[in-house]
Amino acid sequence: MALRYNPTKKPLALGTAELGVRLMNKRVPNEWTKLEFHDPEVVLPKLRKIREIISSSDTPEKIASLRTNKLKKERESWDAAVFCQLLSLTINRKIYFSCYENSDFDSIFTWNDGGVQNYAPVQLKELVPEYTNSDASLDEILNKLCKYSGKDDLIVGIKLNRKESFDLTNIPTQKLPICELWMFGATSIDQKYWSLFGEFMSGEAQQYEHELQYV
Repeated sequence: MALRYNPTKKPLALGTAELGVRLMNKRVPNEWTKLEFHDPEVVLPKLRKIREIISSSDTPEKIASLRTNKLKKERESWDAAVFCQLLSLTINRKIYFSCYENSDFDSIFTWNDGGVQNYAPVQLKELVPEYTNSDASLDEILNKLCKYSGKDDLIVGIKLNRKESFDLTNIPTQKLPICELWMFGATSIDQKYWSLFGEFMSGEAQQYEHELQYV
């Protein structure tokens, strides 16, 4: 997959990007503090073993790529862990994740910043491969984001899972009721190298490149 961004925009130095958050004891639902949070650096190698076992067998692509109802939990955990780790590397803070179904989000990310525990609701979306749905488009996903209500702190991460080029320089965000919009995708066949794009809501889209050896 080839990803393109506006070369006139200067990427931020790693660690300077910020996220919309809910601070500890400030609008943080009590149940969030009781969730089991996972370290993506621990989870991703375990999920990789599952993917390798399935891929090595003579199974249909749908199963090998975890696209069945029985493997839905593993696929969602995989995407949440990858996005969590990419953000962690980008803002230079250790972030943990917990899958948590809600009408407006499906994960909670948390990290400590100067002794203060931060929480952020996260909604993950995916531009699925063509063999899954050739009619799916990035514009369609963006249009559907209008139904959410999380302008103060909702983070949306869109996984770009297509072998094609994307021009992410003019993403329409004016009407999106969310706090942060990020997009990410593997840039190598072995999924070792990834691109992460963010800062869309500010109109200053930035690109970050990361290597995930354990994916």
